[in-house]
Amino acid sequence: MKRSVPARGLRAAYGLTAGTIVLMVVVSAGGVLGSGGLYQDNPLITATFRGQDWVTLLVAVPLLGVGLMLERRGSLGGRLLWLAMLFNAMYSYLFYAVGAAFNVFFLLYVAIFGMAAYALLFAVLRMDFSPLSGPTGSRTVRGIAISYTLLVGASLGLLWTGMSLSYLATGAVPAPILASGHPTGVVFAIDLVFIVPPMLMSAVWLIRRAPPGWILATLMSVSGTVYTLSLSAASVSVVVAGAGTSAELPIWAALTLFGASVSWLLLARLPTGGLTQADGPPQGTRQTREPPDGRLPA
Repeated sequence: MKRSVPARGLRAAYGLTAGTIVLMVVVSAGGVLGSGGLYQDNPLITATFRGQDWVTLLVAVPLLGVGLMLERRGSLGGRLLWLAMLFNAMYSYLFYAVGAAFNVFFLLYVAIFGMAAYALLFAVLRMDFSPLSGPTGSRTVRGIAISYTLLVGASLGLLWTGMSLSYLATGAVPAPILASGHPTGVVFAIDLVFIVPPMLMSAVWLIRRAPPGWILATLMSVSGTVYTLSLSAASVSVVVAGAGTSAELPIWAALTLFGASVSWLLLARLPTGGLTQADGPPQGTRQTREPPDGRLPA
């Protein structure tokens, strides 16, 4: 099996990922093991963050570490897992940075978001995804992946947009915003930028059999699965803390199982060839190398 060759330009992304992992351990362990004085939010949001901290510590951090290790060994699946978990870290800690009441970890939340975002940017800019340019997977697998990405993207898009538009008609602030204690729709804004568009783009590209579809669907399925697992844990944490009900738990649990299944199907059907580094000549150009004996090639 052909393996990918880590590009020299990925060293910065590797270093930023390592720093992200260290800080994620610090802040999630602090959230789980720290005293009740860390989070200054209302009981509902405090319990939500604590549930997410458990998943970060026990699931997200190990997956990001495994993805980085496999990427450095040249694994195609490891590379996509690494990118997916960088996206998950960026997305998750944006919530902490702008959605959690100011606390002692504020600068660490910003650092995790920034390091994960720049690691993702540096990585994508240096990679060659041409091994995934051909048809990948069966019609059934594509159909399942399209169903998941359409379901998540369309549901969140319609939900948050509908609630926001209802304010124009009724003047009543949507219930999720009131429950969170935030002055505005933090969750609405972040999901409508970072989740809805890439989920829908994944579905459209898969339908059209466009090369980026399989890659983006894999990234969004893996990161989406970890995030809905976090929401499942948050629902349990809310009940344990007596701050709310578990009414949403079946939804998050079902989406977690669906997303995990899609992630496995997509990763299991990757091409056998590895990704290559993007340090070579641009695609479509020919590089002529002089033979050792000095003769021109025939």
